[in-house]
Amino acid sequence: MAFNTRNAPDIEYEYETCYVDFDTVLFRSAKMLQEDYIVVTNKRGQKKEFKNVTAFYGRGKAKDGGYIGEQNAQRAEKGLPPISASDYTIETAARVKESPEPNMSIIEYGLSQIDYKVGDIKKASKAKDYVLGIGGLLPNFRYDAAHIIPYKGERKAKPILFLELREAFIQKYKNKILIAKDGLETDDEISIKGWESYRHFIKTGKHKYVIGFVDKDLRMTPCPSFNYDKVEEGISTPSIEDCARAFATQILSGDLSTDNITGLPNLHPEFCAKYGLAKPRGVGKATALQILEDCKTPKEMYERVVEAYRTYYGEDEFDFTSHRGEVSKRTWLDMLKENALLLYMLRDYSEEGCYDISNTFNKLGVNYG
Repeated sequence: MAFNTRNAPDIEYEYETCYVDFDTVLFRSAKMLQEDYIVVTNKRGQKKEFKNVTAFYGRGKAKDGGYIGEQNAQRAEKGLPPISASDYTIETAARVKESPEPNMSIIEYGLSQIDYKVGDIKKASKAKDYVLGIGGLLPNFRYDAAHIIPYKGERKAKPILFLELREAFIQKYKNKILIAKDGLETDDEISIKGWESYRHFIKTGKHKYVIGFVDKDLRMTPCPSFNYDKVEEGISTPSIEDCARAFATQILSGDLSTDNITGLPNLHPEFCAKYGLAKPRGVGKATALQILEDCKTPKEMYERVVEAYRTYYGEDEFDFTSHRGEVSKRTWLDMLKENALLLYMLRDYSEEGCYDISNTFNKLGVNYG
């Protein structure tokens, strides 16, 4: 059963509404309804199932453990040549599980797991009401805006019952659901609500909303927020400086693991020497935070980002080929602008697909010319 605020005891709420980036919960709930496995096929066309590749060939680059290791131990005793994982083709597969609850269909069971999470979020939010944001079914503007590498890359297919569970979820929660506008992501929608709350705070001294998420992108929004995977950490409100640091950190480090955004590929040796940095192999989050460590204001943070990009790419135009094969001339600023556009969380709908970080630089007095 959905969490019912009308039956909640009389308590003093701190916020009107909790807006939640709920995509992760929906995906996880659909994923738990299926069993993933692999099918391996040898050169004679014989097939065998395994729970995963570790069960098939063990851990490590040698690929000589698991089933492969067991078979080779037996073959060695018989004086037979060893087999190799490369002798097989591997296909990933999945099938729907049986419902663990005899009186529930598998979709009803998935909804019950969603219900538990909604209850946890409601309790943690300190809000009178809640809205669960989920993505639409059409791609957002970042796919077309990404030229360096494909946005989100080759993401795994959605769980087998994702669409069916999504529809059942929408039918059950109805007016508690916010479906992202075509062209936007859910975290854009939640960010827009967060900035609405911040503007209300500037006028009144009080926030209207609190936002819930697991994606670090929403740490760019100066609104009360909590990680619904870590509710014990409570609610916190990042300052404008905190938000700028989160954004600047991502422009440097990118977001390869989640959204396939490169960030700055590496640092120039002169930049490393100037700031006492060991020359890294790429710019990860730890290195990005170290680069920004002594920066106190958003202006200083963005100036450091500009310097890092400028020294890495150089002042001159260079030949650039997009992941689509399109050839053009680019500068360090073009590379920075693309990454910033992909990583930026919208503050209102008018910014869709058109955020230009140079406008932020101009407003703050950042020298980038």
